Amino acid sequence: MVVLQIQQLNGFASYPPRTRTSRRKGRASTTVCVVQTQVATSRTQRIMEKISVGGEAGGAGGAYSYNALKRLDNIWSNICTQPKGPQETQQIVSRVFGFSQDYGMANNLVGTFDVAVCGGTLGIFLATALCAKGLRVAVVERNAIKGRDQEWNISRKEMKELTEVGVLTEEEIEEVIAAKFNPNRCGFENLGDIWVEDILNLGVSPAKLVETVKQRFISLGGVILEDCSLSSITIYDDLAVMQLSKGDILSSRLVIDAMGNFSPILKQIKGGRKPDGMCLVVGSCAHGFKENSSSDVIYSSSSVTKVADANVQLFWEAFPAGSGPLDRTTYMFTYTEPQSTSPSLEDLLEEYWKLMPKYQGVSLDELEILRVVYGIFPTYQNSPLQAAFDRVLQFGDASGIQSPVSFGGFGSLTRHLGRLSNGICEAIDGDLLDSDSLSKLNPYMPNLSASWLFQRAMSAKQKLDVSPSFTNELLHVNFSCMQRLGDPVLRPFLQDVIQFGPLAKTLGLVMLTKPQIIPSIFRQVGIPVLLDWSVHFFMLGLYTFLSAYIDPVIRSSLEELPLKTKFQWKRRLEAWKYGAGLDYEL
Repeated sequence: MVVLQIQQLNGFASYPPRTRTSRRKGRASTTVCVVQTQVATSRTQRIMEKISVGGEAGGAGGAYSYNALKRLDNIWSNICTQPKGPQETQQIVSRVFGFSQDYGMANNLVGTFDVAVCGGTLGIFLATALCAKGLRVAVVERNAIKGRDQEWNISRKEMKELTEVGVLTEEEIEEVIAAKFNPNRCGFENLGDIWVEDILNLGVSPAKLVETVKQRFISLGGVILEDCSLSSITIYDDLAVMQLSKGDILSSRLVIDAMGNFSPILKQIKGGRKPDGMCLVVGSCAHGFKENSSSDVIYSSSSVTKVADANVQLFWEAFPAGSGPLDRTTYMFTYTEPQSTSPSLEDLLEEYWKLMPKYQGVSLDELEILRVVYGIFPTYQNSPLQAAFDRVLQFGDASGIQSPVSFGGFGSLTRHLGRLSNGICEAIDGDLLDSDSLSKLNPYMPNLSASWLFQRAMSAKQKLDVSPSFTNELLHVNFSCMQRLGDPVLRPFLQDVIQFGPLAKTLGLVMLTKPQIIPSIFRQVGIPVLLDWSVHFFMLGLYTFLSAYIDPVIRSSLEELPLKTKFQWKRRLEAWKYGAGLDYEL
């Protein structure tokens, strides 16, 4: 008789002694054979463990180590296996009716402010804009406030919006730009390319940018509490009182939640519900690219491919990096619904190492990998998020104000920074800090809701009922039509701004150019999604009309209105303008 057991010990497969039993004279003779085999590591692990990882930053894409990748993959796995519906969550925010002075505070009160911003990586931008307007502002950050090494790619127009709100000067913008490049490609594998200029053509150093804004914030009198996380918020009639991890207490008239997609306040508001969609991003910055003068704004793979157990449609971006003329950053991303068959980030990275050399026309052996980047970006169909509590407002990724097809909230932040900083100042001045008034700052925007259809069209279904090349063909015909219609149609779309006129023209031209693709669109996204999208498309047209023709009539009489009514109407006019994409100018 042979007994064989396998035990796992410290990453090795250990085979215990094999025992052969003999009945002769009732004695057993034993032969011992121990075999140890090392569990194979993935290519991703081998590459990442060779890279020296410095201090990692907070925020999306700020971590580069293999251990950090496994931690994020574990979070993603938990999201995928989570049942639908509300879940039990930690109650960070509570409401107490009465004034804070009636309940007393401990002696460790740090101070009382107009605004306290939780989350400093992107929150520091809003904090500085508010400080520049004369408000007393504090920023609470669980780590150090610093930007990541990996650059943010953005257009100059979006950077200039930071000067308009007093966050940066023109000279400081030039100092934080690490790379400039043109032209910029929209590519569709095996179908053709479209070339544009000055779209996402700047590489900005987040490390320099965040540090510059941080120093300006301090010079304006702002207060920073680093290495200090939020434990709880108690909302009183007059103040919000924040309990911090080190035992400190901070009070403010308004709390800004800038803690990103995984904010504990956001989780409480949503009842722990899983996201409706997810953008998964992997990539690397590497040295050794000889052809490195242009960028890819988007490049779609020719057809759906299999990664692990899931069908995925892969997309790419590529940008010259500011660290050297031969350095280039390439991203591979996909859209998916969180489900048990969804690929892990490590699965996607394994596919990335196979496909990236062909995509960029290089050999992996010729490249020196400087860092590996990865991230997960949840999206919700009902966005932006309305204020759920008095005196608490979501900002940035936590608010869901970014496009569901974007995997970075910095461009959206710059676009809305002026609108939000002005609105917050008016809310503070008028003491309009109830949840209903604050919700006016994150209003329904039909152009944002209409973008949801695009994510669904770009997501591969697990049971394909359209051609595997459908998404690539759909994108190619859409971009070709937008190119024919000119810059007023193409450029806003490339910067995540949806407008009624350009969208209607594009849809009409697509139906004339390639009518045979329409049945596939119905099969891909489904009738319910299309009906829902039709409502948002109608509202997009209505908001366009209201902003263009009704806004001028109402605006002329705003000053005659009572304070609260004027605040509400100003926010409504902004919702019409931004919700129709009319804030965008070529």
